[in-house]
Amino acid sequence: MVVKLIIMALLSNLTMAETVQFGGELFLDGQDARSAGMGGYSISIADGRNPLSLIHAQGSSVHFSLKDKFSGLSRVSSVSYLNYGTFQEKKSPIFIKLVNRNINNISDTRSAWVDNGNYTPEIGEINYNNIREFSQNELGLKVAFLHRYNNFALGICLKPTYTNLAEFKAWGISGDVSTLVQMYEKKIGFSLRVEDILSINKWSTGKSETMVPLITAGGQIQLASFLLGIDMGSKMMGNSPLYYHVGVELHRRNEIVILRGGLSHDSRFSLGIGLNFNLVHIDYAFLAPSKNIPFEQSQIISVGIFLEKLNWIKGKITP
Repeated sequence: MVVKLIIMALLSNLTMAETVQFGGELFLDGQDARSAGMGGYSISIADGRNPLSLIHAQGSSVHFSLKDKFSGLSRVSSVSYLNYGTFQEKKSPIFIKLVNRNINNISDTRSAWVDNGNYTPEIGEINYNNIREFSQNELGLKVAFLHRYNNFALGICLKPTYTNLAEFKAWGISGDVSTLVQMYEKKIGFSLRVEDILSINKWSTGKSETMVPLITAGGQIQLASFLLGIDMGSKMMGNSPLYYHVGVELHRRNEIVILRGGLSHDSRFSLGIGLNFNLVHIDYAFLAPSKNIPFEQSQIISVGIFLEKLNWIKGKITP
């Protein structure tokens, strides 16, 4: 009964909401260094953008990530937890991720214009002493579920968000659905993902927004020491640009160093390196923005700790 009431309330808000083509894409910004180093292709478990990545889970883990976006213009941090052991027999891991994005020193020019009466902004009418600064702070929670059916997998995400922009606030929630089919002993996979299939963002001003869903299809080839991933998609509207991510990963078995590279619609290239110390994974990514974006590069560093291996080590050193 409670679930039906929630769905009815969401549908009621959606009918009165204003549709926006693009949002802040908080959860895309919250990608970890592994996925970012592969051109944004969602492969990492800690990425959280694509619930299908949970199919690679082999145990419970915690992950931390910090992104220095556009050389300090924005900071994005995240922490995530994968619960695998409790649902190991059913092969249904649960993933929880908390993402925070902060932008400071935004110029507020709303009070800077002193009109002379003709209602036309002119250079002489600007009072620079009235320019203030404000910040934007966003917090997002992602809860992802995955269930396997032999060579088929179904993933679902729920994403509540909170936004604080100057004196305004907004609460929102959205959801994603993903499917995956694996073939040839799971070396090849094809996926289909719909992001923001149902979304609502309610502002303190009384205004409501809903996101245009993004449909993405992709494929992946996994060999012994080589991984290639490609996905592309578009918003469900007539003039939507093409979104694409292409990434490669090179990693020989029993070697510590992992090399990555990729391309995407919003970056000229991305490079990444990972260090696999069995218990702890450390990853770094460098992102060069596209030529039509007047910003500098971004960098991401991520750390993952695998809890089963940590417990195994504790068992060995405990008297």
